[in-house]
Amino acid sequence: MISMTRRTIFPLLLAAPAALAGVGSREVRYLGGMWTDVPEGTEGRVELTGDAAVFHFAGRSYRLPYASITSIEYGQKVGRRIGATIGWGATTLGLAALPMLLSKKRRHFATIGYADEQGRAQGLVVEFGKEINRSVLKMLSIKSGKEIEFESDKAREEFHH
Repeated sequence: MISMTRRTIFPLLLAAPAALAGVGSREVRYLGGMWTDVPEGTEGRVELTGDAAVFHFAGRSYRLPYASITSIEYGQKVGRRIGATIGWGATTLGLAALPMLLSKKRRHFATIGYADEQGRAQGLVVEFGKEINRSVLKMLSIKSGKEIEFESDKAREEFHH
């Protein structure tokens, strides 16, 4: 039988919410595309330079020139925080679970179409953190001259809210 003391339980309580959290609010998560050397789910950051968006993942940089962007699509996935609710409910005897169940976690996805150096159509799917999703997508739209397409009216409404 494993004996758990306060010293071992407290760090677990602090780690649980971090493990269930989405992408950092100012970060970007790679979900797929032509950068095959970047594992899906890798978190990093994006830097908007004069002529390109530069994505930084796992110590490497990937340039996406604005002139090569052919389309930008934005969408969201809203989900109840069921996993976090269960975790907090079990550890706090239900006291902290109710507010988490009523809250929503909003995720911000973008699919960016672009032409590679050989002119072939490519795609990139990323999740942006909540603090950078609007600003990055607006700048990509302005710099590339491509309008943002929305997956739904709800996504359009939330983006412009």
